[in-house]
Amino acid sequence: MKKLYIAMLSAVAVIPALAADVAEVAKGLAAKVTPNTITYKAENGWLYSKNELAHLAKWELAQGGVVKKSACLKPANADPLPALKAFNDALAGIGIKLIVVPVPPKIAIEPCAPLQPGEAMVYLRPFYRELRAQGIDVLDLSERYLAAPKEHYYCRTDAHWNPAGIAVAAEELAKLIQLRGKEEFPLTGPMLTVTGDLAKSLDPQKPEQENFAFTMVGGKPIDESSPILLIGDSHTLVFSTGGDMLAEHGGLAERLALQLKMPVERIGVKGSAATAVRINLYRKAARDPQWLRNKKFVIYCFSCREFTESTSGWVKVPVVKK
Repeated sequence: MKKLYIAMLSAVAVIPALAADVAEVAKGLAAKVTPNTITYKAENGWLYSKNELAHLAKWELAQGGVVKKSACLKPANADPLPALKAFNDALAGIGIKLIVVPVPPKIAIEPCAPLQPGEAMVYLRPFYRELRAQGIDVLDLSERYLAAPKEHYYCRTDAHWNPAGIAVAAEELAKLIQLRGKEEFPLTGPMLTVTGDLAKSLDPQKPEQENFAFTMVGGKPIDESSPILLIGDSHTLVFSTGGDMLAEHGGLAERLALQLKMPVERIGVKGSAATAVRINLYRKAARDPQWLRNKKFVIYCFSCREFTESTSGWVKVPVVKK
């Protein structure tokens, strides 16, 4: 029993040390970002976002650390927890289940030296426990991604997840959503060649390309009458809306619709989704209160770096007009 107790104390003591190590590594990598770009190119050829490295360098988020390290310009809006709890409670009050999906850091799943797979999650998991203690459901996709390390789930040349990462996210979300339809969506499976934002920043004239097996979902997988509402940042738009979002008709909304056999509605924004997307939801609900009351699930998906790197921060926003 004594040995077990000592082992437990040792395990607890390791957590901040590991997080500190990750933070120091992130600071070192951030210092190697190519000047006048948003990109760090590792020796293994993978490209990483300057913003993500800045987030990782902030160290611990739990126990108030997120407030101390936030880039938010207004300290009162620096803490995500009160805003997320208010959002969760307001939705629950009208019978809607919230699922928060912070997209894991790319470098946690596709690491470069000296980090190992999963090490960059050490600062996030204690914070997720704090969110869950407030009744907020958090889907930690890193557990599924790390369970199959031979598969790549992120773009090598872009800051976003790739089609395989999106497909896994849709599978895991479908396990949490008890609704199913009967709609079959036609599929096409082309190979896709893309050039990501990180590659374009590094070399605008001859940026690197990469190839993916890509599934396009036909029919009408996105519909505002759906009881499932997906909201969030560009992770809800990539591989769905085209242009700088790389492709069309194969993003998270489409892949989730495929899993549920029913359409999904989406409200997505480019840039920070810490507050803006919840404002968009409120405005739509204010125009049509019954629209929101027909929803059963809201999925809030955003890059985990939003916890510290949003300059606008996490403002409490009402869900329905009083």
